[in-house]
Amino acid sequence: MNDYMLILASAALVSHLLLQQQPLSPLRLQVCGLAGALSIALGASGGQALEQLIVAPWQLQDLRLFLLLPWLALLAWGVPHVLGRLRPQWPTGDLALPLLGNALLLGLALQVTGDGTPVLATLRWGALAGLGFCLALVLFDDLHQRSQHAEVPAALRGLPITLIGAGVMALAFSGFNGLFTQ
Repeated sequence: MNDYMLILASAALVSHLLLQQQPLSPLRLQVCGLAGALSIALGASGGQALEQLIVAPWQLQDLRLFLLLPWLALLAWGVPHVLGRLRPQWPTGDLALPLLGNALLLGLALQVTGDGTPVLATLRWGALAGLGFCLALVLFDDLHQRSQHAEVPAALRGLPITLIGAGVMALAFSGFNGLFTQ
């Protein structure tokens, strides 16, 4: 349940940051989802590499957070920059700030590096969490568009209705918990 809430709250906050600026085009939404997915997968894998190369040999477990933050900040800047160079027509101009505020990056990196999971499992976790983040971002964009046209009370417009939507989605996704374990 905590994993669902982490993904949904992160997507809610990132989509709120993005949707405050202007309405998103479908291409911009997809590019943001791709950049988020790449950042999550590379962040978790790089976090595990930092754990194995620096933290574990020098026994710096207390400084794990301070070693991960510069790595994740570099990814938040570098992934949109590389995507912009690979595809100049993609709108990657101001994606660094929403990716930097992505709590999922830090949460998954800390979770994976702390329990010593294998490298391929970490990459799989990162890729699946990235795909979940893309899905949640699309769902929050749809929620934002629907709430623009509906009669939502003034006190609930913007971030409050987005966070209520995150809670409802977390309850819906928690129904899948344990579905495929038997």
